[in-house]
Amino acid sequence: MNHNYQRKIESTGEKRRETWGVILAVPILAALLLTGCEGSEKAGVPAALKEESGTVTATLGEEPIYVEEAQFYMRMLQEQWEYELYDDFGADMWQQEAGENGETLEEVLKSNVLDTLTELHLLCAHAEEYGVTLTEEEQEAIRERAANFMKTNTEEVLREAGADAETVERYLTRNELASRTAKAIQDAFEPGLTEEDARVGRLTYALFSVTGTYDAEGNHTAFTEEEIAQIQKDAEAFAARARELGDITAAGGELNHTVIDVYFGDDTNGGAHPQVAEAARALKPGDVSDVIHTEDGWYVVQHVTDYDEEATQENLEALTEEARQQHLLELEDAWEKETPLTLEESVWETVQVKGSEE
Repeated sequence: MNHNYQRKIESTGEKRRETWGVILAVPILAALLLTGCEGSEKAGVPAALKEESGTVTATLGEEPIYVEEAQFYMRMLQEQWEYELYDDFGADMWQQEAGENGETLEEVLKSNVLDTLTELHLLCAHAEEYGVTLTEEEQEAIRERAANFMKTNTEEVLREAGADAETVERYLTRNELASRTAKAIQDAFEPGLTEEDARVGRLTYALFSVTGTYDAEGNHTAFTEEEIAQIQKDAEAFAARARELGDITAAGGELNHTVIDVYFGDDTNGGAHPQVAEAARALKPGDVSDVIHTEDGWYVVQHVTDYDEEATQENLEALTEEARQQHLLELEDAWEKETPLTLEESVWETVQVKGSEE
């Protein structure tokens, strides 16, 4: 399988899109999407979740998960994935191998749906533990959104999704409650990181590429050996001038060559080529490297500073968010071990993409 397809499949489950008029978070960790209005009157278990019935397709601990909800998500995500992936896979996309273990794209989607439902139900089961509820005003807002869904979609869409006002309200409610629980858990977790943990400096580099040129139609022309030899000479001359000036940016302006700033540290390259970042770490702040030969061409880099205050603060925020997300993942993993999921295989087999059953 083309690994670019795998990355697209993974990111498709994380993208925020308005699908059939309902905004859903899949998986919920990727984006806490559903926001409600603020209110002061607290409610217990949302009314929409109190009475739920259907055909059981899985049991999470003692809580049933109904096939109707699974099929609803299946239809939603089928439309989304077809929108994102059709150009790569074509008309028979759902039968093509897409998973790391030889699964078809349909099987990958089904696994995504099951993971999503598991996460939603687990988070909702722990909502009260973290003081998360929905106000009456928020529940009313969800009812209005569900009603709008019913008005703005065709009968065919509603039939395929198994959607009526009551079920749409229920799924929106569960999604909202789970989103708020995930946010509450992350907000309450303090990883204890310091500015020193997040410290990053700045490097600036110039690339003299040997990868060739492309015309307006995307046709590639490789450089000749003579052109590559000249590019190397240009890179060496640039490095010498940057060292004379003590400023690679000034050399770029003088010699009309693009330079790029990158924030980097002991544990991050900031998007720079690994050899470039490694060379920068070996330099004292202010020093400029000799030419660095890579598969892309020749680089010249300057280690500008060991500490950039603004970038360090941004990195601290990013590391804190990453740690909070990791905390939530670990907590959910522990919940899953405590609350095993049991599938009703014969029922789960009926959860299919539209058309595969025809």
